[in-house]
Amino acid sequence: MAKELLETCSFTDSAGKAFASAAGSLATIAGWLAYDADQHRLARSCYSDAFSLANQAGDDELTVHVCLGAAHQSITVSRQGFGNPHRALALISRARELTHGLPSGRLHALIATRAAQAYGVLGDRMNFRRAIATAWREPDFAIEQEPLADCAAWLRFVTSTEVRCHEARAHGDLGDRAKAADLSGALALETAGARNAINYRPGWARALAEVGDLTEAVSVGLPALEQLQAVSSTRTLRVLEPVRSAVQPDSAFGLQFDDLAKKAARV
Repeated sequence: MAKELLETCSFTDSAGKAFASAAGSLATIAGWLAYDADQHRLARSCYSDAFSLANQAGDDELTVHVCLGAAHQSITVSRQGFGNPHRALALISRARELTHGLPSGRLHALIATRAAQAYGVLGDRMNFRRAIATAWREPDFAIEQEPLADCAAWLRFVTSTEVRCHEARAHGDLGDRAKAADLSGALALETAGARNAINYRPGWARALAEVGDLTEAVSVGLPALEQLQAVSSTRTLRVLEPVRSAVQPDSAFGLQFDDLAKKAARV
């Protein structure tokens, strides 16, 4: 509807740019929701619209937001075997160019975190270490110099906990299974918002399954499945697939997982 209004209505130049920027923000949110629901083709379409609208509006901040969202999706599908982490790095590079010279803070932390993820998928340990070291420096500065109220809403989730979450996943990508399990366990035990807590526990369960501790993986994963009854996320459910693959189909975990998977498919 927003795109149609832009094509059919009359605007002043400034109002048109503001409207295009707002529509691009909507497209970015829609892209993330599609990504979270594992609808990657739709997510790409939404992000494509968002890029176009950001360009129309001349909105560099929106372009950076879209770059980092699209990069995150690209990294995720690369892990699943049908994406290219080099595309993610190109998007991250564009975001870095547009933010060059801006003060340190959450935005630079997110850029570095996305880069660390991509290098993990590529198996590039040296660049992963560089990127994650940068990612860790930035939140400390943000806490001291960047009040949360002054931060863009889409960056407020960037904390040291978020950095650690992606560090843990990257260690798993690099084959450091025990390290990934240790970091994931620490994350799941930290105090976090409801949605983040639901995301951290499946990551811990997956990491435990990958190091061969299936009993503990099921112990951690079952409460995560119960929580997913309240907070729906096909993407988060997919994280638990290694646990599901390792258990018996008629086990409590297998039955609950399959029930949630069927509900997700109906949606």
